[in-house]
Amino acid sequence: MQRYKGRLTNIVLIILMACLKPAFCQISIPIQHREWEVSGFVGSSVSGKLKFRTPVSGNNQEASRTVEMQHAAGYQVGVRANQNFNDFWSADLEYSFADQDLRLTNLSPSMPNFSLAQYIHHLSYDISYLPAGPRKRFRPYAIAGIGGGWFYIPGRAKKDALEVGLKLRDSFELVFNLGGGMKYLVADQFAVTFDVKHRWSGVPSYGLPESIRVVNGQYRPGMLATGVLQSTQFNFGLTFQWDE
Repeated sequence: MQRYKGRLTNIVLIILMACLKPAFCQISIPIQHREWEVSGFVGSSVSGKLKFRTPVSGNNQEASRTVEMQHAAGYQVGVRANQNFNDFWSADLEYSFADQDLRLTNLSPSMPNFSLAQYIHHLSYDISYLPAGPRKRFRPYAIAGIGGGWFYIPGRAKKDALEVGLKLRDSFELVFNLGGGMKYLVADQFAVTFDVKHRWSGVPSYGLPESIRVVNGQYRPGMLATGVLQSTQFNFGLTFQWDE
């Protein structure tokens, strides 16, 4: 009898395990976006051409010249640290570096064009709105922020400019940005991102005077830098996420 009860118990246990196994297989912990993120990204930055009506002094035959500034399209790399502080809002601190050569046109009759190397550093604080919650793999977002742009001319380029009469210096400008993008959670704690940002900033003067002067028949270059500099950045990034 005891042996019969033992066999019956084993049979019941086997049946229960057989029934429960599919249920256990169906139970899975859903992945979701975490609170903290760090992203590395690459992309490109594109700026428009600007024209400045710059006054000319010391020359009765020419009252002004139209000076043009063009930032060439170039590659961009950066890093971003982000906190999702609730289901729909996040904040991040972003740094990016862009290689965008500078071209100045029509500074003087003897200098119709002048190009030189330039690197642009951006640091911004951004707020994002994500309409899809953290349990959605695909999360589009809108983003807006404020920061600064450092328009840096390397030493060799400054020396080349000085040889043709241009004494240039680096410029710093306040920057606003607005854009949007998406992130997709490809695996637990790992996501890919793509975003587009449009930036508005003051126009860097690079230390040039606000007018062109003619002294003893020689032009001393200047540029009346006014208006707003606009640029657009396109980024693709990889993101690692975690919780505290």
